[in-house]
This record gives sequence, structure tokens and C-alpha cells, in this order.
Amino acid sequence: MDPSAVAVVATPLSAAPLVADRTLPVHDALTPLLPDGALVRGRSVACTGVTATSLALALTATAAQSGAWLAVVDVGWLGVEAAAELGVPLERLVRVDTDPAAGRRRAGAWAELMAAVLDGFELVVTSVPAAAGPALVRRVHQRVQARGAVVVVVGETAAWSSDMTLRTLAATWEGVADGYGYLRARRVVLESSGRRVPRPRRAELWLPGPSAAVEIIPVPAPAGPVPVPSVLRPAG
Repeated sequence: MDPSAVAVVATPLSAAPLVADRTLPVHDALTPLLPDGALVRGRSVACTGVTATSLALALTATAAQSGAWLAVVDVGWLGVEAAAELGVPLERLVRVDTDPAAGRRRAGAWAELMAAVLDGFELVVTSVPAAAGPALVRRVHQRVQARGAVVVVVGETAAWSSDMTLRTLAATWEGVADGYGYLRARRVVLESSGRRVPRPRRAELWLPGPSAAVEIIPVPAPAGPVPVPSVLRPAG
């Protein structure tokens, strides 16, 4: 092989801007749900509920914008346009899939694909095959920790044990009334839980918001006049 070709391949990997960091950043709207306020390398997060796929994309978008590479493994229903709308830079996104007709053999193919992907990507969004056994899952877990990657699992699965779970408790679209109008934004209530979260945390946000990306829902100011402490009231 031409030595110059090796140098070209090696340069982007050695110059990756986030390799030395312990965490990868997330959008400000999601920070309160995470115990470290960020995605921690070597750990995994499960996204469940009706907004699981959108939540997984929103969770990884900021890190990808900051220079991390994102691989999507076996999430065939994930739309590239939706990823772009939620802020994922498509030039940092790679999709790879195993053969869905492989049946139980797909679990082994998934594990091999994950091992290969984790050698070059800091972020991986995936769905875990139901047939994945403990030995396969353990090998992938070890690879995640060794490579310092972050895995975001989409959907409920008994095969994979995540460090924490982000669950959609409620989701309501706004913009349509009495059979007319346009879907403009989706208000969601999220809860984080798991062994990395001593007490469940909740947050309400737009996913997506009026601008398509995830947005914080402002807390309304209290109505009525602000009471004045008695020590500041004029005498008499």
C-alpha cells in the first residue's frame, strides 16, 4: 500500500477534536436530564416511547455538530431528512444495516458490525436485535468501554442493559385544530432514570419545535404583582 495513502487515512482519526474529552456535549434542553449534563464516553443511553427515534437524533446532534462522527446501525426507519431537521450534520452521519432476512443470524452480524463501527465512530445509534444473547451483548459492551464511544439504543429491549433511559411520558402535536392547519411543533415530557440517575428527572421541551430543531419551553413568569417584603414597605 502507498504510505501516503495511509497518512491521509490516519490524519482525520488522529486530529479528531473530541478524542481526549471524557464527555460529548448535548443540547441545552437535554442537559438537565443527564446526570453529567452530557454524554459520557463508554456508556449507553436508551431512548424509549413514541419519540424514541427523534430523541436519539436530538441527543446526538450537538456532539456531531462539534465534530463527532455518528453511525446509525440497523435503524432502518430513521429518516435522513428528519436527522437534518433535528440538527445532525449529514456529512458526519453514516448509515449501515445488516440483512433483515437473516433471522437469528442477524444478531451475530449486528455484533460484528457494531465492533467494526466502534473502531471509527464516537457516537452510535442502534436498535438491538431481540435474539442477541448475553455473550454477544457483553462483547459489544466491552468494545464500547474500550473505545470510549457512546451508544444510543432506540426502543425497548431486554437484550441490552443501558446506563440510563430517556423515556417519553407524553407527546402532543400543536398547530392543528378542528381538522385544519399544520403540525408546527410537538410538546413532549421526558423522564430520565437508571443506575446513573439516583432520582428520576423530568423535563418538558419541544421535539421538534417551531424551528424544527429541539427547543426549550420557557417557564412562564408568575402572574400578578410581585409581593414586596415587609421590610421594604414604607412605614405608615
